[in-house]
Amino acid sequence: MFVWKTRVRPMVLALLLFYTGNVYAATADAETATLPEGWKTISKPGRYSDEERASEYARRSVIVERANDVFTLLGGEMALQKGEAGTALATYMVMLDRTKDPEVAERAMDMAVSLHAYGQAEAIYQKWREIEPEPGEAQKRMAWTRALVSGDTDYTARNLNAVLEHANDAQVGRMFLLLSQMGVQQPDLAKEVGRGVHKAAAKYQEMPEAAIADVIFSAQRGKEKDAVKALQRLARLDAEILPPTELTLRLVAQRRPEMLNRFFNETNTQNLSPVWQELEISSLVASGQIDRAYSRLQALLGQNPNADLYIQAALLSVARQDDLQVVNGYLDKAYTYGTQEQQSRAAVIGAMRNADAKAFAPARAWTDKITAADYVFDKAVLRASIDAEQGNWRDALAQARRAQRLPEQQGRFFGAQDLQRVYLFVLAKHDNPKQALAELDALAAAAAKQPDGQAQLADILYQRAMVYADKLQQPQKAIADLRRYLEINPNNAGGMNALGYTMLLLPAFDMDEAFGLIQAAYQLEPESPAINDSIGWAYYLKGDAAAALPYLQYAFEKYPDAEVAAHLGEVLWHLGEQRQAEAVFAQGLQSEGNVNLLKRTMQRLGAKPAPARSVQK
Repeated sequence: MFVWKTRVRPMVLALLLFYTGNVYAATADAETATLPEGWKTISKPGRYSDEERASEYARRSVIVERANDVFTLLGGEMALQKGEAGTALATYMVMLDRTKDPEVAERAMDMAVSLHAYGQAEAIYQKWREIEPEPGEAQKRMAWTRALVSGDTDYTARNLNAVLEHANDAQVGRMFLLLSQMGVQQPDLAKEVGRGVHKAAAKYQEMPEAAIADVIFSAQRGKEKDAVKALQRLARLDAEILPPTELTLRLVAQRRPEMLNRFFNETNTQNLSPVWQELEISSLVASGQIDRAYSRLQALLGQNPNADLYIQAALLSVARQDDLQVVNGYLDKAYTYGTQEQQSRAAVIGAMRNADAKAFAPARAWTDKITAADYVFDKAVLRASIDAEQGNWRDALAQARRAQRLPEQQGRFFGAQDLQRVYLFVLAKHDNPKQALAELDALAAAAAKQPDGQAQLADILYQRAMVYADKLQQPQKAIADLRRYLEINPNNAGGMNALGYTMLLLPAFDMDEAFGLIQAAYQLEPESPAINDSIGWAYYLKGDAAAALPYLQYAFEKYPDAEVAAHLGEVLWHLGEQRQAEAVFAQGLQSEGNVNLLKRTMQRLGAKPAPARSVQK
């Protein structure tokens, strides 16, 4: 069931007050209590008669029993808060047997329904009917709930108004939220009760739960006008977008995005809270209206500059492929206006964007600005990643190992799996490949023994294959690891490309299989520079240099490293473009990557590097 922010429910408070109040009403019942066996023999003469002492004993016994009941119920609620739903529900079912109390029955059944434990809910309901043959209002509400979750739309529709009329605000709110949940799970429900829900919600203009139900049922019935009005009411009632509202908006965005767009078109968003204004931007982005979202965001920044809007502006600038200076400008403003959390969020985005653009000095500067406790792990992963991007393998490995020792292995942006991939990547680049191989072997053996270690094993196999192929010149072993990798991750573009390209390194290989793997990878990721380099090189080895050229030119434009330079330069040389080939070689010598391969290629061709200049397609 939908829930608001974590809190003890009003029903539970009422239940505890009910029991606490009755503790002090126990004296009247105590008059008729049975005297415990042996009481008179252990009693001493005193100021009270035997009858008075018996009465006092019985009164205290009742107090103890009721206190035990209160604490047992509270224990059930605490178990629920800790996520121990089964324990909580079992506690309430035991208490229902012990107390035979309708309020305990209502809470127990409400809990069972919210946990989707419909079998237990039915058992509670039947027990309740035995306890209370003549149903009170609480049992009638639960009978309606039972009909709703079981799909009895006729009973649900006929009795909706009656149960709402005899419920308090907390109970009405829960009923509307349950309607919303069932409306999502039972698509046909809106046809039967949607109109009734809309009319009922109109009676509760100040209740956000009623507005949520109205949004969902109106949207599912195609009543856009009603849905938009309900959204406008919800925006007024829930300015901060609590979890039930967030779930509702996500549902509408997924199933009826045009309604959300209409809501924003017909609503003066200047009167909405900043959270709803930001949602408008997200809605425009989701519908592909990037430029409109950017324009609207500029207007919002003019009216109410705040850190979250500046962060959103930075992300939109990235999507628009604006200059890095523009992105950094928005993030600088977010950092200036923001809380420590917002500053750290902006800094993470700044570090990632600058590192992606290979602007490593500002990327490091942004990383140093990450100070919020929730981002400690993110900061550690970024430091390792930036060192790896710069080829500082030793520093990157040390940073990754430090990150692995952090007590919390989950950040706001990155998780343990992200760190593992960075760690494996830099380990594969270790300047002592035999040491790296020994560690990768140990990691692979450990991952293979874990029931859920297949994803981790796949990452290890991929990086071990890179060590075999690049460092140890053992392509056969690399191919074996990559085949196992693809068994775990079938149809993975990176894996198919790596396997196909590694096969090209063999003195004798199956060109049809290798080319087929690379072609399949290209179909999945046609914009990948690495895959374009592989397919271009495969075409050249097949004897079709003309077909190879455009793929290699694209790869070199996007990723001008030494290995791609070797491939493109050789193809140009073969096509009679020696001067252009030498320019490519010169540019490649100044780049990262396998420079030794490039030098060997130049020596084999007898090429000398010309002054580096841009390579024309």
